[in-house]
Amino acid sequence: MRQRSALAVTAVLLAAPMCAQSPLRDIERALDAGQSWQATQLAAPLLARADTRTPEAIILAARAAAGWEGWSTVRSLLEKEPWLDSRFDRLGRRLLAEAALGMQRNPQALIEARASVVGGTGRDVGEQGLRVVLLARALDRADQRDSAAAAYRDAAVLLPVAGEWLRLRAAGVTTDASARQTLFQGVTSGAAAPRIAWTEAQALERIGNAAAAAEAYGRLGATASSLRLRWAAARTDAERSAVRAALMAQLRPGVSAGAARDALILIERTPVVVSGAERLAVARRAADVGRAAQAADAFGAAAKSAPLSGADRFAYGKALTDLGRWPDAAVQFRGVTDPSLAGHAAYLNARALLRSGKGGEAIAALERVVAAFPGDTLATGTALFLLGDLAVDGGDVERARKWFSQLGNRYPTSSFAPRGALLAALIPMARNDPATAERELRRALGTYATSSEGDAIRYWLARATAATGRQVTADSLLRTLLARGPESYYATRAAIRLDTVPWSSSEPPLSSADSLATTFARVALLERIGLETEARHELDFLGTRASTASTLLVIAEAMREQGHTARASQLGQRAIAAGAPRDARIYRLIYPLPWADALLAAGEREDVDALLAASVIRQESAFQPHATSRTDARGLMQVMPSVGKELGRNFGFTDLDPALLWQPELNISLGMRHFGNALKRYPEPERALAAYNAGQSRVNRWTATLLSGPNNRPVTAPLDDVELFVERIPFIETRDYVRIVIRNAAMYRMLYGG
Repeated sequence: MRQRSALAVTAVLLAAPMCAQSPLRDIERALDAGQSWQATQLAAPLLARADTRTPEAIILAARAAAGWEGWSTVRSLLEKEPWLDSRFDRLGRRLLAEAALGMQRNPQALIEARASVVGGTGRDVGEQGLRVVLLARALDRADQRDSAAAAYRDAAVLLPVAGEWLRLRAAGVTTDASARQTLFQGVTSGAAAPRIAWTEAQALERIGNAAAAAEAYGRLGATASSLRLRWAAARTDAERSAVRAALMAQLRPGVSAGAARDALILIERTPVVVSGAERLAVARRAADVGRAAQAADAFGAAAKSAPLSGADRFAYGKALTDLGRWPDAAVQFRGVTDPSLAGHAAYLNARALLRSGKGGEAIAALERVVAAFPGDTLATGTALFLLGDLAVDGGDVERARKWFSQLGNRYPTSSFAPRGALLAALIPMARNDPATAERELRRALGTYATSSEGDAIRYWLARATAATGRQVTADSLLRTLLARGPESYYATRAAIRLDTVPWSSSEPPLSSADSLATTFARVALLERIGLETEARHELDFLGTRASTASTLLVIAEAMREQGHTARASQLGQRAIAAGAPRDARIYRLIYPLPWADALLAAGEREDVDALLAASVIRQESAFQPHATSRTDARGLMQVMPSVGKELGRNFGFTDLDPALLWQPELNISLGMRHFGNALKRYPEPERALAAYNAGQSRVNRWTATLLSGPNNRPVTAPLDDVELFVERIPFIETRDYVRIVIRNAAMYRMLYGG
């Protein structure tokens, strides 16, 4: 008897009425091509009409939605259909099981998974294996451990490529120690074997043997997990005191930030801390490792028992600034009187006032810092720079030059002095006085050539020198920048002015990575059956196998071919560190161009440079389709769900499911439309990129405020020189974003043409 595959339902679908076959075939073709969201669009007209909303159309639409993880859509399509157990080899039940697991509806997942495995005789082995894994996962979540272990073992037989990982899963829910050891004996691969000890610890925890699990985690170096179990098992004050002491020891200086962070998470979740001294220890370490909310809460609680020291108030204030609680932060900073911290606290108080919207008070406070703390380079140097920047923002560039000059003359070792010197010189450059700019930039280069602004100063010195008529000298400076290589923003700018490229190289032939095919097949299967953690372990192990430049390149190229673009890029960087030549082969790993067809099509449709869009994607998401920011921006171009819904209407989606934003081609289409709208507002990509990152109103302000008119009044003419505009951007994040994307775009053009 011919085996039946639930994914190969074409024959069944072709039994539909002839009038419906062509649309169904189109949907099937889109699914076969991996175009699940396009299949969803093709299915929509069929689902909208009663005479074409057939079981064949519904099952295809559900398959399409499952392809883009639209679990709520799968559920709404299938859950009330009467034919789930009689049509399509119970494929609808399997899809509902996947949806329920994806939505954390665990009881329903178990019901659907059990129904999906019925009638497995003659079913394609891979399809049956997938359904058994779904059943095992549902049983696992239901804490039916014996049944889950049996299902995982069955799945290991059906899916031998993933067998070791499935045996580890079985061991993790097996109560009997000897049975676990038998399962472990079948786990020998380099990727899976190191997980045996972790699986044993997790199994001991699952079966309730907290003491043994704590010891097992301790042997693995998972101190926080060990202490969590010890605390849960503690029955006496002495036992709890011992755990508390061990936890607090994790907060001491010298303990790694990761270990301290794990301990702090445990402390936050359990009633461990009782004394004021312990609260302060928690607050201080939380502040050190970036857990601002926990630090602020602990400092606030400790302050109720006793006054905080100056250092603690300072740390408390910084935690509050990280949380955006600017007025509260200002209160703490004003309370710092320790001589070693008072100047910096006074500066941070001024900054908190500024962020609170009290600009006038902030400027007065900054001027008091300059007057009161002349010996504090950190505080006063930073205050002078911010005063200069605010003066530029207000259009008073002469006052800005005064502050920047004061910074350079009095505090040349300040970390802000090089940038202050650059901005001071760019003001006459913007006012068409290159001679003054050249003089000041040459002096700045003599002092700050090796600083982080050294290349910027050298580039602008070249431009000022050229503007005074000494092109040969200017070209010499620009050629010095070319030596920085193609990954330097200023090398890219210099190359444009020299009408050359900052790098060129022949491309050696690719190496064969056929030996890695089995690993990638296993990774694909693990991802397909919902074992994403195990898939990551396989890829991690693959990355650790190589140490020489040549093997790193082979694995990196294989990663790229299999769609693991971000990992390929990381391995390419490691290959450079291992001595690989910086040629086109390696730069195509670091600057990849996946989904090129989608980028080109969307670029043509939206009148956007596809390589510029690729440069944005590299910076926004590193080409990771499931990248999700803290603010829930999603996908390759980091589209917010609200923006996606609005733009989706132009692409036929009446109510776009946010899960669709993880689909690369659709994300590119929506993101390119959004980016194209930004590009249309400005004549150059630099300004559009700045608006994309920081907002249109800021870009408009930055465009108008490096120049001034009579009596230092702001001019209404825009800052036409886009390179000056980039330097004028006061936000480090936005300035670097624009520089990096422009650098990326130059690299993409060298590598891929255009």
